[in-house]
Amino acid sequence: MGTTALVIGVVALVLVLLLLFSPLGVLLGLLAVVFGIVGLIRVGRGEADNRGQAVAGLVTGAVALLLGIVFTLSVGTWFATHVNDFQRFGNCMDNAVGANAREQCARQLSTDLE
Repeated sequence: MGTTALVIGVVALVLVLLLLFSPLGVLLGLLAVVFGIVGLIRVGRGEADNRGQAVAGLVTGAVALLLGIVFTLSVGTWFATHVNDFQRFGNCMDNAVGANAREQCARQLSTDLE
């Protein structure tokens, strides 16, 4: 369980740092925390001897869980506040004829997001 917690914790941390996969990183972070706790319980009962891996998995899972929640909420909030800008951009691109019109849409989106 300790090795499993460590591997899942590291994968969760990498996914969280990729920002786009933060929600998946949160889920895997939670699993790493659970497996780390189970691993520590087994070490305490003398059924396992990989305490360090269980602790490392627990810590990396907890860090991934916390960072993932923060990143997911902040990115979600940012998108929610700019949803109208993206809708205007989509409508502009739908009605754009030619490369110059599409560039103008992109410039307008850039101005809206500032």
